[in-house]
Amino acid sequence: MIEFTKWSLASVAYLGIILCPGMILMPGIVAAEAAFVPEEMVAVTRGITGRILVESEHGFVRGRPDLDLESPILVRVAKVRVGSEGEHLSELEFIGTDVGEFDLRSVLVFDDGGPIDRIGPQMIEVISNLSADAPSDVFLAEAPPASIGGGYRSILWAIGAAWLLVPVVVVIGRSLRRPPPPTEVIPPPTIAEKIAPLVELAATRELTVPEQGRLELLLYAHWQARLGLGPDRVDAVAVLRRHDVAGRLLRAIESWLHAPRRTPPSRQEITELLAPYLAPGSEGNE
Repeated sequence: MIEFTKWSLASVAYLGIILCPGMILMPGIVAAEAAFVPEEMVAVTRGITGRILVESEHGFVRGRPDLDLESPILVRVAKVRVGSEGEHLSELEFIGTDVGEFDLRSVLVFDDGGPIDRIGPQMIEVISNLSADAPSDVFLAEAPPASIGGGYRSILWAIGAAWLLVPVVVVIGRSLRRPPPPTEVIPPPTIAEKIAPLVELAATRELTVPEQGRLELLLYAHWQARLGLGPDRVDAVAVLRRHDVAGRLLRAIESWLHAPRRTPPSRQEITELLAPYLAPGSEGNE
C-alpha cells in the first residue's frame, strides 16, 4: 500500500518564519503561500496502481476525458466525498506507463470545467526496477518468453483496457438484471359496458338528443347482422322496438319517459335488461 503524507500548516508556517522573517507582519500572505504548498513526491512502480487524495475548495476533480491507452498516465475516480470543513476530497487511482516525474494536474480536470491550477501541484514519480527495454514491472518475478512481442506497453494495453472497462461491465450487468415492466393489456369495452351508462341515465331523466342517438346507434350496430336490419335507421329502430328480445330495452326506456313520476327501476331490473348483451358473442361494433 502507498502512503501519502502532507505538510501540516503549522510546519509550513514555521518554515516560513525561519526563511522569511519579514513575513511575520503579513499573515495573509503566509496563509496564501501555505495553501499552495505541493505535496511530497509520491513514488509508484510502473504498471502498478497508485492512489492519491486531492483536496480542493472548488469542487471534485477527475481524469481528462481524452485520456486513452497511449497516455503516459491513466486516471480514474475511486471515491469522492465532502470533508468535515466542506472541502471536496477526490480519491484517485492512477497507473503510469512511462518512467519519470509527472504533475497529475496535466491529466486532471474539475467537474465544473474550471482551471485546474486552482489546486497545487500533485507530483508523482513512476519508477522501474528494470532496464528501460525490459517488460513491465508487474512481472518482476518472471521474464516473458521470447516468443511474446510488444514489450511492457502491449501488456499494459490489455491491463489498462480491462481496468477502464470495469465500470462499463458493472453498469451493463445491473441493467440486464432489471426485469422489464409488465405490459398491461386493456380489453376493449363490451357492448353492455357501452350501453349501461345510457340506460342508467334514462332511468333517472330524459335522454338528450345526442344521448338518444348514441343509444340507438349502439343497438343498431349490435343487432344489424342478427336481425338483418337495413341501412335506414328509422326503419331499423322500428324493427328493433317490435322485436321480442331486441326491443325490450327500447320499450322499457320509453315507458320510463312516459311515466316520469313512477319509482325509478331497481338495479335488478336494469341488469335483466342488459342480460342479452352480456351473453357470449353479444359484443358488437359501434
